[in-house]
Amino acid sequence: FAMLLYTPMMSASQFVKEAEEKSIIPENNGHQLPPSSSSSSSSSNNKTIANSNMCKFQTIPQDRPLVAHFYASDPTHFARAAKLVEPHCNAVDLNLGCPQRTAYLGHYGSYLLGEDDRKLVLDIVRAAKEAVSIPIFVKIRLLDTVEDTMRLCRQLRDAGASLIAIHARYRASWERTGPGARDGPALLDQVSLIKQSMPDFPIISNGNVITYDDVVENKKTTGANGIMSAEGILNNPALYLPRLGDVEKDGEREVPIPIFSPLRTGGGGGGGGGGSADKNTAKAIRKLQKKLREIVAIENKVEESGEESINDDQRSKLKAKSEIQTQLNGLENASSQPSPIELPNPAPESQT
Repeated sequence: FAMLLYTPMMSASQFVKEAEEKSIIPENNGHQLPPSSSSSSSSSNNKTIANSNMCKFQTIPQDRPLVAHFYASDPTHFARAAKLVEPHCNAVDLNLGCPQRTAYLGHYGSYLLGEDDRKLVLDIVRAAKEAVSIPIFVKIRLLDTVEDTMRLCRQLRDAGASLIAIHARYRASWERTGPGARDGPALLDQVSLIKQSMPDFPIISNGNVITYDDVVENKKTTGANGIMSAEGILNNPALYLPRLGDVEKDGEREVPIPIFSPLRTGGGGGGGGGGSADKNTAKAIRKLQKKLREIVAIENKVEESGEESINDDQRSKLKAKSEIQTQLNGLENASSQPSPIELPNPAPESQT
């Protein structure tokens, strides 16, 4: 598989606002365009989109291929954000999948998927398509029927989208009368039907990915051009590296994650078995981080659906948050302390 990386979701309007506040002007091929004579105050400005930390966006040329992932409800804001970030990415993505209540209040994400906002959504895509020369992607959720989702995909394609990623769960609604936006398995059979209806258009499937076997199987069953992972790859950054191999442990499938440190490479890892200790610490950190992500998901569920939507086990996890955070801070602080180092020449990585 080829790899494609998305940035975290950013606000297009906030991105544009911060660029204006920091007097950052659009760039050409990664370099700032010469300021106009009427903006002499910008002539000494050496800040760029890549290094100004706008909406926490930072990148280097090695971060490729990269998709800048924005939410927006205004065509002008999305087009301007796309133009600003164009020299630093390979495509720009419009998020139409976010199910959070803040997306409802801000009128973005999956809350733009209703028929009432269809013209607005298509105008957003068209505006960005006209503003930049790189592809415009869109990430969506399923509508009430697969026929409705197919129609939406065709409309997005005709408006200028070059690729659509489908999170195969239903769009969120404020009323929450049906299954929640995160509940149950993804409906990959609908992705398969949508792909069959658009055989020559790139479709990415998102959902039901925990192991590399899921990646392979989901691509086979959906016929999609690619497989996207969000939570799965946070739990296991090596998810897409089949050369590491899946392993069985305690009845669960895991993929071993290599530990790389700028201060310790190779198998020796310094004297006294420090490398093994580093690996144990890193493993403990990952487990605690996973627990915290589970707690954040529970907190989001409470925010969206109320306290009555969670069970006693989930309430216990919420109560343990402070203790887990304290343990994690201790381990991270300990692992960041300097230690004797040994830097043998690393073996060259095999090319595949």
